[in-house]
Amino acid sequence: MKKRILLMWILVFGVASMASTAEEIWTKKADMPTARTLLGTCEVDGKIYAIGGAPRPHGSISIVEVYDPATDTWMRKADMPTARGGLGTCAIDGKIYAIGGAEQSVGAVEEYDPETDTWIRKANMPTARGFLSTSVVNGKIYAIGGATHTSTPVFATVEEYDPVMDTWTRKADLPEPRYFHATSVVDGKIYIIAGSWQAYTASRAVFAYDPSTDTWERKADAPTARAWLSASAVDGRIYVMGGDFGPPKANVEEYDPATDTWTIRPDMPTPRGALSTTALNGKIYVIGGTVTLFNDSLSTVEEYYPNPLVVDFNGDGIVDTKEILRLIESWGQDDPLCDIAPRPSGDGIVDASDLELLMSYWEQPIDDPLLLSHWALDEAEGIIAYDSAGVNDAYLLGDLIWQPDTGKVGGALMFDGANDYAFAPLSMSPADGPFSIFAWIKGGAPGQVIFSQSNSANWLGVDLDLGCVMTELTPPAVGRVIPLPLESETIITDGQWHRIGFVWDGVSRALYVDDILVAEDIQEGLADSSGVLNIGCGSNLTAGTFWSGLIDDVRIYNRAVHP
Repeated sequence: MKKRILLMWILVFGVASMASTAEEIWTKKADMPTARTLLGTCEVDGKIYAIGGAPRPHGSISIVEVYDPATDTWMRKADMPTARGGLGTCAIDGKIYAIGGAEQSVGAVEEYDPETDTWIRKANMPTARGFLSTSVVNGKIYAIGGATHTSTPVFATVEEYDPVMDTWTRKADLPEPRYFHATSVVDGKIYIIAGSWQAYTASRAVFAYDPSTDTWERKADAPTARAWLSASAVDGRIYVMGGDFGPPKANVEEYDPATDTWTIRPDMPTPRGALSTTALNGKIYVIGGTVTLFNDSLSTVEEYYPNPLVVDFNGDGIVDTKEILRLIESWGQDDPLCDIAPRPSGDGIVDASDLELLMSYWEQPIDDPLLLSHWALDEAEGIIAYDSAGVNDAYLLGDLIWQPDTGKVGGALMFDGANDYAFAPLSMSPADGPFSIFAWIKGGAPGQVIFSQSNSANWLGVDLDLGCVMTELTPPAVGRVIPLPLESETIITDGQWHRIGFVWDGVSRALYVDDILVAEDIQEGLADSSGVLNIGCGSNLTAGTFWSGLIDDVRIYNRAVHP
């Protein structure tokens, strides 16, 4: 009932506000055990299967390995009966189909059952070929293009496979012969992108195939001509990655079938061709490939999150009235922070669709995609404070005491102000770009430090005079000009719980206490550093900088959080 009243109340408000936006994220993942190129990948039940491929652009293997994104681990599975690279792979009803392949033209079709870890042979593809693409629409697999070898002949052939009947049917040919291309499905249509029509050539052409009418339509050319590429669809957009024939490409380009337009996205971290990509839960996993046309293969795996959804606007880990009030402030305006619907990029106005999506997360704990590290500090014992958002577990030194029942958000850590503190690896530098750190604290005294980076700056602490929050994160010193710390006039050593935060948005430093901006200035940048993060002491472990009091719920965000 309260939820309905709140929804009705919100719809009558609307004023302007400030904006922030979440950008795409690349994350390095565990390497694939077997380095390979020209492999096939597909997803079943939340796991990604890497099938076949080649140890280099020539040769073939039958190895199957499965990746679990939840644990970032790989496991070996039963080998595919027919060793091959340049194959197509698709999943239907929990089964995986491996179709075609090369070096020597292969028409084999084999079905894999992940539940039993077994393979069975199915009806051969009528036109034996490799370097093709396969896509699924309405329970049927479409094998498109390909070649008998890395040079000729190149096919325009399209054949439809029915897994239930185990039969093949010839369909309308591609408008142009093609191999080493990519295909992806959006709204029941298959989009074929780039590729080659003969050896060592690359195309920009894009065609859409409608299985319901068995017809092809020319679409807007891709920005980059390339072959040996891969593509996957997320939120109705197609993301085209990598490619070869020349230096390996890192290009990422986004195609919107609804508008027939292309957008250039930032490059992927590892340039490569003959790779494979698979989409899962709004993310794309980029797997394997090769760095040059005739070089060894890669085991590299990178996760791409093209459209992170941020609904926890103030970064406190839950969607509640604070997020609702923030959305109210932007009602009817173009505010990228609150314009979260429709996915993936909003519609330029904060309205009922954004409210509906926000309310679907009402009072739920949030897995923020831009939360770099989160130490809840809810443990009851032990010398490790676990990072629930990443891999940066913190290690406790000295006489730190767990307080499992007296934290502000669950448990907390008690610091004695003498020589105890915690430290954690840090996978970022303040100079890298926007970031934020927030935590709940209670206690403390002038001169003490809450967060610092070893042999670098004190991130958050207390001034020497009044007990006010401050930061020593500054730009690099230039000549005799020593940058000044940012200090506030807000006391945090009064024995009450306070949520404190430092935010760097790439332009300004900001300090927050209890979600209120208490100090801010403009800077050209922050100094680079690479030390571990200290929790509860100064950067050089100097006497007098050790924290005396409680610290709870420490969060570091890879974005500027403005409560």
